[in-house]
Amino acid sequence: VLGQSITGANEIVTILFIYTTAIGAAVSIGKHEHIGIDVFVNIVPPRFYKTIRILQIILLFSLHLILFIYCLEWVNKAGGYLMPATGLPRLVAIASVPLGCVLCILYCIKILIDVIDTSSVEKP
Repeated sequence: VLGQSITGANEIVTILFIYTTAIGAAVSIGKHEHIGIDVFVNIVPPRFYKTIRILQIILLFSLHLILFIYCLEWVNKAGGYLMPATGLPRLVAIASVPLGCVLCILYCIKILIDVIDTSSVEKP
């Protein structure tokens, strides 16, 4: 028992890592901690911050919506294959990407509503 590894442990760890990454990406959007390039934002007057923030959210929303649409095709093609060590369908791992996209889309909708309802927006 002590000299042997657990069958499928590597696959399970990999699956958990993939889910952590997908869910973490959504949470980072929800906390406004996603990666961004602020060179343009730094040179515009503050009165344009709200417009820029709305544009950022729409771009993030669009990115994840497009990724989600392409993921569905990928899930249909590759989801039925079995993983070698655990015997689980690859759908278990692959489903993390569309799940992450849906969570990101939901966060984008929430943030967009919040930004539109707010009279002024701080620098994004």
